[in-house]
Amino acid sequence: MKGLLYTVLELEEWNRRATCDFCSGLNKAICEIRTRNRITDKIIASGCACENCKEKLGREELPKCERCGRLQTESRFDFSSGKYICRCIKYGENLEEKELPILPHEKRMDAFYERQISALQEQLNEAEWTIEMEREEVVKFQEKSEEWSKRQKQELLDKIKQQEVEIERLKKLTPQELVNEIESYKEEVAWLKTQLDKSNSQQSAQIEVRKWAWLKIRK
Repeated sequence: MKGLLYTVLELEEWNRRATCDFCSGLNKAICEIRTRNRITDKIIASGCACENCKEKLGREELPKCERCGRLQTESRFDFSSGKYICRCIKYGENLEEKELPILPHEKRMDAFYERQISALQEQLNEAEWTIEMEREEVVKFQEKSEEWSKRQKQELLDKIKQQEVEIERLKKLTPQELVNEIESYKEEVAWLKTQLDKSNSQQSAQIEVRKWAWLKIRK
């Protein structure tokens, strides 16, 4: 039978106090889930659903009969076997029998509207999924931005603290000690320049060697 149409509909006025047929307990139902055969347009099952089961239907998580595709309700649960006994098994439905499609003049308006509703629900579910994915991406980006901002802020605070400590140290030095400090900085800068020159010379030499080797290969 498979190829079924599951449509979420508002509860009828007389059914407003119903409880959920798809989960245990007495959870208040908020909608009806109607199952219709896509070929014959016949309603083959119907049940009231709570908010949680309605969401499960959208996520394809409500249990279904593997044989016919009907949604499994608590009333079909057999405690002696610990399994759902679907209507198709209980009444021995012949699922191999070919179903005749409904003729154009036999089509019902309610089935037409249910198809429209089901299609719109699928579009809504897809849109909600897309929005949720985009929201998660935005949240991740914001978290990374906040983390980077906090790290930058902490680094700046650490640098400020180091500078404050250095300033306090320099304030305590005598004029001669300050001169000596400056000279030591000059020596350090000169040493760094020497190291940089050596590094540049080595890099230039390596480039020349590679160039010579490449020219030799071409010859």
